[in-house]
Amino acid sequence: MRHVRRDGVQVRSSVRCVLFCVIALLSMLGEGMALFALTLESADQLGSWGVTALFLIGLVPPILAAPAIGRWVDGAALFRVWILNLCVHIGIFAVMAIFANILLSLALMSVASVCAVINGAVVFKIIPRIRGGFSLARASSFLVVATSLAGIIAPAIASIAFARAGIGAVLWCATAGFLGLAMAAVVLSRSLAARRHEVQTGSEPAPNARITGGGAALVRHPRLRILLLPVAAIVLFTAAEGVAGVFYLREITDSDTGYAVLLGAWSVGAVLGSLLGGNRRFGARSSLPILLGGGLVGTSILIEGLWANAVGLAMVFLAGGLGNGLHNTGVRTAIYEHVPESRHGAAWAQLRMLINIMVALGYLIGTPGLLVGPARTIIVVSGAVTLLAIILPAVLLGRTARGGVRRQRAVAESVG
Repeated sequence: MRHVRRDGVQVRSSVRCVLFCVIALLSMLGEGMALFALTLESADQLGSWGVTALFLIGLVPPILAAPAIGRWVDGAALFRVWILNLCVHIGIFAVMAIFANILLSLALMSVASVCAVINGAVVFKIIPRIRGGFSLARASSFLVVATSLAGIIAPAIASIAFARAGIGAVLWCATAGFLGLAMAAVVLSRSLAARRHEVQTGSEPAPNARITGGGAALVRHPRLRILLLPVAAIVLFTAAEGVAGVFYLREITDSDTGYAVLLGAWSVGAVLGSLLGGNRRFGARSSLPILLGGGLVGTSILIEGLWANAVGLAMVFLAGGLGNGLHNTGVRTAIYEHVPESRHGAAWAQLRMLINIMVALGYLIGTPGLLVGPARTIIVVSGAVTLLAIILPAVLLGRTARGGVRRQRAVAESVG
């Protein structure tokens, strides 16, 4: 009887996890739509410097605030932090929609970018508590899928809404998305409070996690420290390719539509890769999806630069997107595996800080003629260096594994 009751609780928890990811998708859609519409509005009213300012506003404040965000999320009452943060997020988008002033919107986006990192850290920390019968890799992959879907859907919806109703309507959609997530947070908080044993079970550290004190949570575990090299390289050079690709891919496709199709192929591949990354084989070995996915990304970018064929590149981009989704799911699984639950908020905030720094550098590297040269050269170099950044950690991890085996044998022989 007790076994049946436990299975029923697990099923309800699994359903709750899926519903939560669906609601999170709605908030991601709202945020993505708002960012896309603000990009268009900035370009229309302020010119290119307005778009640059918007991108910098999204990158710099979270870098500066990351240490404080990690301490706050890990040290305070989790749901209280989350609900308060979502209320601030709702207020920001509502004020933007009411006043419809681009300079005010840019200023408020500096706060919204910090709120987004807080939201991501809290959601990352909550997933182990609500995963139910899903593995951590599978539950985490649902959020990666949601992120990929939002990247596909949000720009299309935002462009239509912006053209027909203006930026105000888009910002109200963003407000509604975060309002739905805030309501889900309240319901989820009460649901977990009624089942304390689920919270305790879900918040146990992963078997390989080391309990650590302060400092950088991401670099305390030696294996995770090695894996951060390909993570940083992939973010850096996909950002560089994203900028250079605007010029190169539009040239070889000879149309904005062809360029959009290639980006869509990458996004579809990312959804498939996210789902693949949640299966048991990849979920049990976080280094495998990180390195294999990264290898696919690097190979795809290299082929993109060497083979200027729009039709063939659609399949290449599908494979690259698959690797990207596989890699992203592996990164989340690796943090769950090697960082204790008490430090998940700090780990996520530090990961976002690393990503933002690499994206900013990638924008500089990817600008044709600024540091490297023409767009095609940037893409070829990005693909080649990404592959090198995958090979080096693979060799290091292989040596670490062999060293561990030799130590175990030595201990066994001494005991014998």
